[in-house]
Amino acid sequence: MISKLNKGDSIEVLAPSSYITDKESFLEGINILKNWGLRVNHNNTLSRKYGYLAGNDATRFSELQNAQDEKMIIFAKGGWGAARLLEKDPSWKEGWMLGFSDTCSLLLSKYSRGYLGSVHGPMLTTLSSEPPWSISRLKNLLFDGYVDDLQGKPLKKGLAHGKIIVS
Repeated sequence: MISKLNKGDSIEVLAPSSYITDKESFLEGINILKNWGLRVNHNNTLSRKYGYLAGNDATRFSELQNAQDEKMIIFAKGGWGAARLLEKDPSWKEGWMLGFSDTCSLLLSKYSRGYLGSVHGPMLTTLSSEPPWSISRLKNLLFDGYVDDLQGKPLKKGLAHGKIIVS
């Protein structure tokens, strides 16, 4: 079982893909996490730019490796470039890792190695634009280890089925 977050825990913001273009949403995301009682380390992620990436491959890979000891990594944004970090073999460890878009390559790499905690969910720059119920569900998952079932109405009649990966 993956360790739940607690107030006072330190988490890491990583930008394994494109550089940050929206400073306001970046800072709003940090405020949400700080309001949850988390200590947020974002190094120089906000100011770094290397072409269209948030740093060269060596820098971004090194940050990914160094962040493995934190209880949670939240990706700043997607874009392109995260899969390039898999050209080397990351040393994955248990811990929450949160993102979507091209960072799914990192989430799935970690999951395929048998490590729990990969969450396909908001990134730092999209967190503040999530509806309140979504932010609440995320906090419940990370701090309490559960989420209530989703409720809703289908758009069309019929049944759907498929596999859900729970990591």
